Amino acid sequence: MYKLLLATDRPEVLDAFGEIRDWERLGFRPPRTAGSADAAEESLRAHHADAVAVALPPEEERKLVADMGCPHWHLRPIMRAAADRETVLKDVMELELLLSRTRADYSNDPYSDETMMLLQRHDFFRRVIAGEESDPDRIRRYMRLLRSRMDPEKACVLLSLRLAEEGEELSDHWRYGPERLEVAMRNIFGAELSGMRLLFSILRDERIFLLACPMLGHETPPEEKLVGIVTDYTRRTIDHVREYLGISLEITGARLCPSVTELNRPRRAD
Repeated sequence: MYKLLLATDRPEVLDAFGEIRDWERLGFRPPRTAGSADAAEESLRAHHADAVAVALPPEEERKLVADMGCPHWHLRPIMRAAADRETVLKDVMELELLLSRTRADYSNDPYSDETMMLLQRHDFFRRVIAGEESDPDRIRRYMRLLRSRMDPEKACVLLSLRLAEEGEELSDHWRYGPERLEVAMRNIFGAELSGMRLLFSILRDERIFLLACPMLGHETPPEEKLVGIVTDYTRRTIDHVREYLGISLEITGARLCPSVTELNRPRRAD
């Protein structure tokens, strides 16, 4: 059974959670409650919680989320705490699915909780890039659930890439499959650039993208410079890809998007 901490000072939220009687059927023990950010942190120190549901005043909520960035709690999913039973049920089932996936035994490799959460983030952002996840509210909610460090409200850059030789497929160059190639590419491209999180993604149809999104709490260059910075960096990194993997890539498009939540609505094309 998973353990959930409910952090809220709102009676209607407490009532909505209290209306759920069959927590065990949902895979959870009845949640502990805390009425403030400080009380929630005290509970986290004293009792294990697999996730935290939050509905506090904005300043209290920001404090709790920021404090949960510490190494002990940075993998705990943070769920909204809704004020109606049906939304609570929906959110709890979504949370249970995520927790089950992060604890799934995919192979004999000793995957850590951090690695499993990272795999879930990558899978989610592939769906966002592919347009399979497009609802802004769901994207914001799931980014926090996944403890993403990307800022869902700031402008980001999306580059599309392809093999330099027309008509060639990745399988012609990389026999280990797109998943391992994606990992190799991420190692070469790195994870951060000028306050932005870099995410190299290969979709199921073998389309290739690089997403560069500002990170929460980080300073980034002005919007008008973002596409140039990411494009120049990518061109340099493509040389390393050719050198280390023998794969020749080229940039086919660069877009400045309003935010991750509106990834398929480009603000400007270069």
